[in-house]
Order: sequence, then structure tokens, then C-alpha cells
Amino acid sequence: MNSIQRIRDFLGVRMNHTATIVLVKNAADYQAELRQLGVSSGDASSLSEDSNGFTLGNTVVIPLFQNPTDVDLANVLTHELTHVDINQHISNIPSWMNEGMAVYMGMNGQKAIENPVDFASDEKQDAEDILQVVQSNQLVPLTGSEAAILSGQETYDYELQDWLAVCYLIAHYGKSSIQTLVRHLESENPNQAFYDTYGETVSAFNAQFTKALKQSASVSSGGAQLEISISPSYRGEIVVQPANQAVGRAFKAEPGTHHLTVTASGQVQADLPPDGTRKSAIPATPGTMYVSLLPQRFGTVAGQRLLDAQMEIQIQNGLYTFENAWEELENNPMYNPSSVPDVLGVTITAIHDEAPNDPILTMLNAENA
Repeated sequence: MNSIQRIRDFLGVRMNHTATIVLVKNAADYQAELRQLGVSSGDASSLSEDSNGFTLGNTVVIPLFQNPTDVDLANVLTHELTHVDINQHISNIPSWMNEGMAVYMGMNGQKAIENPVDFASDEKQDAEDILQVVQSNQLVPLTGSEAAILSGQETYDYELQDWLAVCYLIAHYGKSSIQTLVRHLESENPNQAFYDTYGETVSAFNAQFTKALKQSASVSSGGAQLEISISPSYRGEIVVQPANQAVGRAFKAEPGTHHLTVTASGQVQADLPPDGTRKSAIPATPGTMYVSLLPQRFGTVAGQRLLDAQMEIQIQNGLYTFENAWEELENNPMYNPSSVPDVLGVTITAIHDEAPNDPILTMLNAENA
């Protein structure tokens, strides 16, 4: 993944000392390594339960049991090495800047190897967590201290809020502004460095950022457009069942790349031949849309008759996120569940939310900067 170069290009500074990465297999080893680094027993216990990695100075500890996939490891490794680079150049940095930059880069590493639809869904789900905090009026100001995180006393995942704050800065001031901020942080106190970079105080920025989050938390769904790739091997129907509806709209499958639009009111349009409506075996479900496949010929899978195949899309805070895909067999209603948006040769290659004025989408697009 070339994490070191990615981090250097983002921060504008390069690691100038060796980093040591310690890989641990279980929670007991994780606690032992953290205590060896000087972390208190209480903090080590909290961290071993809910953290995917830890960095002190030039030493990174990664619990492999918390990072079971390549995608997980790509994220945490890039995240923690970002902390190493920051530690080598900046002696005083607030937690929200430190963690915000690290989470941003962790996402950058993850994006390099993850299916694009899965990555976009992961991003949106993380953003939704913060929007729910906003809706419950529990959002706290961007913090300068990591004490709550280390002790496990935070009321929600502050790092996701920090990440969105950095995304906001990139979306409005450009990715290069982070390098400017880092240069100022090397020689100035954080408040002065932020003001010299962005021309406003951290307090004013926090108010502006919080206002944008509150606006996003009140946005209703505007619908979405799905880009779908259909393999020549699949012959049959594609049935779209919008949220809160018990009937799906059917289309005849044709090979190639096609677009399917679901409006805010639940209307379905596609550049495929319409084929009427189909009553679904799945009841009308709030906040969930299903894309079902009905092949012309129902063969057998694993010795059982194939009934259909489905992909589930969640709708929350106006955002459409792919959840999972599966095949339904005669005696196994969820055979071969998958986090990849592909089943029976039909693949969702992109999901575009129809909410151009939603600030959260502007923030998430910063990961493409």
C-alpha cells in the first residue's frame, strides 16, 4: 500500500526515525505491551477491549485479533504510522487534529484495497454514528485532550468526529491546507497555527462545523442512483423493493452497465425494460431497500434449489449504504452472505445519494481529494 509515502504526501513531512511495529495475538499480550510502554493498568485494560491499535512515540502496537482482515489492517497500520510521523515533527497537537489526521489517512489506506461500494458504505456508516450523536444532543466540542479516549470514558467515538472535522477542512480549504497546518504546528502553539492556516479560531471553526453536522442530521432522504453491472451469464429479472413498500418494481436484465434511480417518494426508474411489479416475500421495512434477482431458470446451489438472491441497502440520515448480499435456498434463507455487492453475476458498482446540499456528503467527498 506504500503507507509511508501516502502519509508523507498528506502531511508534507517524512518520517526521519525508525518505527517499531509490535504485532500481538490476544488481549493479554496487548495489555502487557501497553504496560511496557508505560500505559497504566486501567488504561491498558480499556484499550485492549476497544482499540484497534496504539502508538507511543515511534512504537506502534497492533492487536491482530482486533484486525482480522486485510482491510482492517490497511486502515490501522496507516492510521498508527500517521501518528508516528506526527510525533516526530510536532510536540504539541490537540487530540482532534492528531486523531482526525490519523483517521483520515487510515481511511485512505483502507480505500486503496477495499471494494469501492463497501468503502463508501463504511464511510457513511461512520458518519451516521456522529449524526445520531448530534440528533441526541450529545455532541461535545472538539477536544484537545486524549484523556477520555485513553480511559475509555468517551460517550461516543470522538475520533469519528475528529475525522469529519478534518474532512470539513479539506473540503473547504483543500488537501494542501493540512500541509500548511503541519508546518505551522512544527513551530507554533496549536491555536496560533490553526489561525495562521485558516484565518479563524478553533472555536469559530468548531461552531461552523457543528452547524454543518446539525444541518446534515436534519436532512431527509432525497433518493439515490445505483450503478449496476450485469454479466451476460445472468438472465432474468431485477426487482427493486423500496423502503416501506411490500411490492417491488421488476426490470428485465440486460448485459452491461445500467443505472437505477429510487426517488425520495419510493418511485423506481431504470434504463432497463420494465416488467411490471412483484409482491415480495420480505415485508415492507422502514429504512431498508432490497434489490432481488429472479433468474429465468432456478438451478441448484449446494444441492438445494435456488429461490432468489438479494442485496440489502440501508437508508439512514438520508444516506444509502450497501449492507450485504446473499442467496436464498430452499432450506437456507441466507446462504453465502457476503459483504461484497455482487450476487449471481449482478454487481452494484456505485451508489450516489441524491442529496447535493447535504454537508456530510461534501465532507465524505474529501476522502477523494
